[in-house]
Amino acid sequence: MPEPRKRLDIRIAAELRDALDRQADESGQMLTAIVERYIVDGMARDQGQLVESSTLPAIRAAVREEVARQMSELYQQLADDLAARMKRADNRLAAISAKGARSAGIAWRLVYALLHKQWPQFARDAFEDAKKKAGEELAQRGDIPGV
Repeated sequence: MPEPRKRLDIRIAAELRDALDRQADESGQMLTAIVERYIVDGMARDQGQLVESSTLPAIRAAVREEVARQMSELYQQLADDLAARMKRADNRLAAISAKGARSAGIAWRLVYALLHKQWPQFARDAFEDAKKKAGEELAQRGDIPGV
């Protein structure tokens, strides 16, 4: 059974009607078929825009949420990487400091041994004086309280 049809009488601009007539002549289709196709296409486009406008905020929110989650993960990875690098740098600095202190101790012992061999009393007096001044200097700076 054919689909029931209704009549549509509308007024449109003359150039639009002329363009529809030319389209019908060129394609060999009936004017009604062309107009119906344009109406169906237009309604589908409008419905798509309605769907798009109603789903766009949800899509936008989902994208923002995912981007925020990814950024949070990246920041955490960056923080972990920086912490690991800082620990390596701290360990390296501690090793260099320890090596410097050890070398200074060795140098001090060698110098003291040399001085003590040549001038024993001068070496003892110089050592005691240096020890006293170093203690006073540290106490003034507040590094070692009560010294």
